[in-house]
Amino acid sequence: MKNNSPNKLFIKRLLALFSGGLVPFSFSPFDFYFLSFFSLAIIFYLWVKTKTSRESFILGYLFGFAMYGIGVNWLHISIDLFGGVSIFFALFFTYILIAFISLYPALVGYIATKYFKSSIFVSLPILWVLSEWSRGWVLTGFPWLNIGTSQTNSNLSNFAPLIGDYGISFIVCIAAISAIKIFSPNKIEKIISLSLLIIIFMSSILLNKINWTENTGRTLNVALVQGAIPQEIKWHPNQLKESYNIYTQLSDPFWSSDLIIWPETAIASKYHMTKNFISEINKKQQSSNTFFMSGIVNDDVTSDNYFNSIILIDNKHRFYNKHRLVPFGEYLPFRKILSRPLHLLNIPISNFSSGKKTEKNFKTSKGNFGMSICYESAYGNEIRRSMPDANILINVSNDAWFGDSIAPHQHLQIARMRAMENGRYFLRATNNGISAIINNKGKIISRSPQFEKNVLNSDVELFSGETPFSKYGNIPLLIFFTFVLFINIIRRKVF
Repeated sequence: MKNNSPNKLFIKRLLALFSGGLVPFSFSPFDFYFLSFFSLAIIFYLWVKTKTSRESFILGYLFGFAMYGIGVNWLHISIDLFGGVSIFFALFFTYILIAFISLYPALVGYIATKYFKSSIFVSLPILWVLSEWSRGWVLTGFPWLNIGTSQTNSNLSNFAPLIGDYGISFIVCIAAISAIKIFSPNKIEKIISLSLLIIIFMSSILLNKINWTENTGRTLNVALVQGAIPQEIKWHPNQLKESYNIYTQLSDPFWSSDLIIWPETAIASKYHMTKNFISEINKKQQSSNTFFMSGIVNDDVTSDNYFNSIILIDNKHRFYNKHRLVPFGEYLPFRKILSRPLHLLNIPISNFSSGKKTEKNFKTSKGNFGMSICYESAYGNEIRRSMPDANILINVSNDAWFGDSIAPHQHLQIARMRAMENGRYFLRATNNGISAIINNKGKIISRSPQFEKNVLNSDVELFSGETPFSKYGNIPLLIFFTFVLFINIIRRKVF
């Protein structure tokens, strides 16, 4: 028996690695969404059968390291190719982050085994979702590869307007636990588990018939312009005019549209240094009455602050300043501590300022636009703050930082989830793809090829009203989770 134990332990740890490594393939561009359910069923089963919290921690850590090690290792591309850092340091910093976020599933296993062993089947789905939620805000947050987002192509996505992607994560967890309990020798547990799976399946179909928001009857003809400017030359001073000419030529046939959108920092310069470009756009806008948006650097002449921004030119100039900045990319957290070692390693860090959280929408005569830039679309709670005023959601991005990796596909999938959660069309304008027009149900109406100059031109519908998720966010889920865990803690102390 003693000789067999190390072999069993090795197999369990190998299974944890294997199941974690499957999770990224449930997301785009692979979209084998059932693998999330399968992977969670395996790790949950391993945790249920594990007696020590230490071993549950190790199993969870291996699961997480495989999941994130495969799913987000593209982070090194921007550091290596465009950060002026060697591949060694790029991989080192990437896997430091992966090593940190792998702690989240590790802690789920540890806490479930140590404190909730008697109610582990109830506690595991809750603890898993709480770990995802925590990962979305601790140390600025990294809300990537949430299990719920993997379900954009499954019927479970119909829960998005009701409970958001964290809620869908919870449902996938419940389904995984139920699948385990179907094999229980207890007939009642079998019946309950099978009933839960049937309820989830039927509910997901019925929810598709509900229209949570209202079509206003108004449409906009939009043109999303993709310039495909190589990232390595995008910010060169002598490239500015060439990039502007490329975007101008692509846009010229579409000045009869209602709205033209250029991507994040398509005008790769500070606003006050681009007056000649802006004046040309002003003339075209005034003669056509076409609204114009572009990513630009908004510099505050009264201070040293500058912002990653979107400019809207209608009858005036307005700015949306990005407020959810990318740590180590757009600003340096813990600057006093980290600035010196990063300087010694010759690692360049931008120093953008954060915009005000209250400045989310552009209110115009053609509709109200809920704005976000790049990485902000990963934060469901941030996007819903545009509701209920926004009639449409607009995101400008530049995924050229991540080359020909799976990152742009994952980013597009996240945008689809935001569209479903809020019951709004979602317009995604990017530098080199994947630009997309997504309807209020999360379906991609049109999308651009990657790494090519392209314009997406289509009529889009404006919506009003709120979904339950838009209105309440994650609050109902968090209250429910707190209540259930509290009851389990009380029961544990009493009995």
